[in-house]
Amino acid sequence: MKYLTGINKQIQQNQHKLIEWINSETEELFIPLYTSVDLRISSSKIAPVDTNIFPAGFNNLSQQFRDRASELFKDYFTREYPNVETILIIPELHTRNPYYWENILAIQSILENVNYKVQVGLVSDDITQDEVTFQALGGKEVTAYKVMNEGHKAVTSKLTPDLLLINNDFSEKCPKKLRDVIQPVEPPVEIGWHTRKKNIHFEFYNQLASEVASIIGIDPTLMNVQTIAAEGINFDNPEDREKAAVIADDMLEGLKREYRDAGIADDPYLFIKSNSGTYGMAVLSVPDGDAIRSLNADKRKRMRVNKGGNPVRDVVIQEGIPTCSRLDSDITAEPVYYLVDAQVAGGFLRVNKGKSDHENLNTRGMQFAPMIVSDQESELLNNGYLSPVHKLITCIASIAAGYEIEKIIDEGGCGEEST
Repeated sequence: MKYLTGINKQIQQNQHKLIEWINSETEELFIPLYTSVDLRISSSKIAPVDTNIFPAGFNNLSQQFRDRASELFKDYFTREYPNVETILIIPELHTRNPYYWENILAIQSILENVNYKVQVGLVSDDITQDEVTFQALGGKEVTAYKVMNEGHKAVTSKLTPDLLLINNDFSEKCPKKLRDVIQPVEPPVEIGWHTRKKNIHFEFYNQLASEVASIIGIDPTLMNVQTIAAEGINFDNPEDREKAAVIADDMLEGLKREYRDAGIADDPYLFIKSNSGTYGMAVLSVPDGDAIRSLNADKRKRMRVNKGGNPVRDVVIQEGIPTCSRLDSDITAEPVYYLVDAQVAGGFLRVNKGKSDHENLNTRGMQFAPMIVSDQESELLNNGYLSPVHKLITCIASIAAGYEIEKIIDEGGCGEEST
C-alpha cells in the first residue's frame, strides 16, 4: 500500500533521530522482557490492537525467528543478569491445552539453544504432587515441578533457579509466593491482567506514536487508534447498553469527521473489548451505537465473562481497523509480532476463514501461517511484514507497555494477592 511505502521512506530518512528517540525512551524505562503485538493494517492506517506482556504462541514461530529470539534473550540476560545460568519458566495453570504446552516447549528450546538450563515450575497451593506432566501438541510431554518458597527463593525439588521467566498473565490475582523472592522475576508479576487496563496501554501508545509521527513528519492518525474506557457496563442491563451506545455514537461522529478530513472513504466502525484480559475473549465488532442497544442474547453472553470466568464490567470502545492482510488472497489475516527487549524477533499470520476483515480473528476457527522472509535484504526491509514501519510500531507498543509497568508499580503494584 502506498501510504506504507511513504512511511517507510520517512523512517529511513529519519533513522538517526528515531534511534536517538528509542534509546532515550528505553534507557531508564522498565521495558518488558518480551511482548507479542497484534497489528491491524487497513488501506489507510496501521496500528496495534493488542499487546501481551506474557505472550504464548512461540510454537508458531519459524526456526529462523526462534533462533533470532534466542539471540535477543541471550543479549538481554548477558547485559542485565550476567550471572544467570538457570531459568524457571512459570506457565499458566489449570490448562490442558496442548497448543499452550507446545508454546512452553518452544520457549524452553529457545533458551536452551543459548546454553541456559531451563525447567518449568507451577505456582499453586492446590498442587500436592511434586511433578505434573502435560501433553504438548506434538506428542511430547512437559514435566512441571511444584514451586516452593524457601528463604525468599522460589525453588523446586530439582532446581534453585537464577531467574524466573513468567508466562502466566495472572488474570485473577497477584501471586504472593513470587513477590518476595530475591531472584529476578521477568516480567514482573505486578503487571498481570489483575492490574493492567487496555485504555491505559493505548493512552501511552497513542502519545508515543504521535511523538514518533512528529519526528518522521507524518500524520499521527496513520498510526493512532482511538480508544475510550467505559466503566461499570453490564451488557445484560439495557441502561448500561445505552450508556455504552452513547459513547460509541459520539466516538463515531468524531471518527467520521477525521476520516472525511483525511480523505478516507471507509465508514468507521468499532470494537468493544473487556478492559482487562486476553485470548480474544469478550470482544465484539459493532457498526454503531444501535448495534449495542440491540445486542442479542448470544452477543450479551459473549460479553459476560472474561478469562477464568471473571465478570466483564469495564470495557474499552475502540476504533475498528479493517484488515487488508490476506493469506492466498482470499483468507482474512493479521500479523502477530514477538519482541524481546523491544526488538522484533519475528512473527506469524493469524488467519481465520470464517471471519470478515471487520471482525476479531482471535477466536474459534483461527489458524496460523508463517511469515515468509525473503533472502534479499532490500525486499526484507521494504516489503512484506518486516518493513521498518512494522518493526517501529511494534517497538512503540512494547515501550508503551514499559510505561504501563512503571505506572502500575508506582501506584503500588498488586492489589489482591493469591498464595
